[in-house]
Amino acid sequence: MEVTMRLLKSLTAISFIIFFFAVSAEAQERFQAGGHFMLGYPQGGFKENVEHPGLGGNFYFAYHLPRTILSTGVTFGFLIYGHETRVEPLSSSIPDLIVDVNTTNSILLCHLFLRLQPQQGMFRPYLDGLMGLEFLTTDTSIHGHHNWEDELSSNNYNDLAFSYGAGGGTMVSFLQIRRGESGRHIFSMDLDIGVRYLKGGEAEYLKKGSIHRESGVVIYDVYRSKTDLVKACIGISCSF
Repeated sequence: MEVTMRLLKSLTAISFIIFFFAVSAEAQERFQAGGHFMLGYPQGGFKENVEHPGLGGNFYFAYHLPRTILSTGVTFGFLIYGHETRVEPLSSSIPDLIVDVNTTNSILLCHLFLRLQPQQGMFRPYLDGLMGLEFLTTDTSIHGHHNWEDELSSNNYNDLAFSYGAGGGTMVSFLQIRRGESGRHIFSMDLDIGVRYLKGGEAEYLKKGSIHRESGVVIYDVYRSKTDLVKACIGISCSF
């Protein structure tokens, strides 16, 4: 709750900044796309089970509504919150073939979003509202320990949860291309830094160390909780 209140206060401050700079908002670039490096920090019950932050990436595409400060778009992301590797013989009957066994715990994210952002200026703060889905999955794959390039994989466990939230950040322009004498922007590139808070629904999932093998039988330690996340993002955005 304390984290949520701090975030709401920050987002309120960002929204005032946005509307202060929005008085001269006018359509120029129509589309926006970008990619980010992302850190994901579990919150609440999710944090009790997954202690360490996850690493991942995020990609988005948005359309800017003409003569407004409003954009709408879709964002896709992935977050790896657990990974382990072990070396094993392929089977008890083929002990001379050694393979690497990799298990990855990850979250795939897909959200629709609305964005408030001025379209002019070197510094362009923004405020986002998001709604979508989180897909939590654990997968195991094997590939050759030395020169064997083939790979086999299997899904161990997965679940789907509804997700919504809000976020904000700022873009700092470092490249602008204008059209002729009119000086109208036709392309710009920005450093994009932001934070998102996502309220995730309840889901069942595995974490690092959840898979055990006893006498040839696989046993899963399954966890269940809400899947709240705070995402810290830094990347590049392009407007055109």
